[in-house]
Amino acid sequence: MVYVLIKQIVIMAFLMALGLGLIKKGILSQEGCKDLGAMLLNVVIPCVILNSYMIEFSADKLRELGVSALLSLLSLILAMAVSWAFFGKRKGIQNFAASFGNAGFIGIPLTQALFGSQAVFYLAAYVALLNLFQWTYGLYLITGEKEVIHLKAVLKNPVFLGLCAGLVFFLLPVKIPGIITKTIGYMADMNTPLAMIVLGSYLVKTDIKSIFFSKNIYMCVLLRLTVIPLLTLALFKILPVQNTAIIISVLIAASTSVGGNIAIFAQQYKGDYILAIKAVCLSTILSLVTIPIFFALVQKVFFILPSW
Repeated sequence: MVYVLIKQIVIMAFLMALGLGLIKKGILSQEGCKDLGAMLLNVVIPCVILNSYMIEFSADKLRELGVSALLSLLSLILAMAVSWAFFGKRKGIQNFAASFGNAGFIGIPLTQALFGSQAVFYLAAYVALLNLFQWTYGLYLITGEKEVIHLKAVLKNPVFLGLCAGLVFFLLPVKIPGIITKTIGYMADMNTPLAMIVLGSYLVKTDIKSIFFSKNIYMCVLLRLTVIPLLTLALFKILPVQNTAIIISVLIAASTSVGGNIAIFAQQYKGDYILAIKAVCLSTILSLVTIPIFFALVQKVFFILPSW
């Protein structure tokens, strides 16, 4: 398992470097990257989720969906509680950064690499709940104002809509034409390269050397990459859940770097945009090391045999 993760992370690092290079060479503009990010959030990730739900219904799958949703909810509540204990409302950017990982851009590609595209079925609930909390509790952290919380924005969010459509296809005996499923599948395949290129473009927006000397982001990055994943692992170990594929999928999401949405929200709602970008960049760089180490521990805790 760890070997597969390391290979995938190295590939993702190369794709991030490609994004950085394309920006620096002027082949891709910052505006172009912004458009790619919008395409990723509004079209590609919903297609990834939709694609994972276009499978034949079974009672076992329905139970697995319920288990994954419960584990996802517990994981996110734990992350938000730990972050609040350290930062409270006073340091909203750091609180947001520690609370919410990059489940869409990084979690989905890693889950696909380990278990195949169908395993996104287990991660879809996490991504949907993540968006729900980011657009409500997350906005409150950044602005400090309850008035900015828009439940309508959550209900109209493409990821949420993709999940709803996927559930309809899964629960009802709807026969989808092959030409539609192929199209959605092709769109879903774009997720990893697009996500990494967009993340690579973030690195251009700040001096990489200065990131490592920004003391005010180290604690939130430490929480996001080590403390919260370890506490989530400890919680999952005592729960009576036997399906390791579901557990590992949610743990992947829980161990990812700071979510890129923080930069979008900080910019839109006049938060500390530079601090948000630094948190995303530093955590993304460090996660290339922390995720394999964490899953070497996960492998021992759940007695999973090595994959090599």
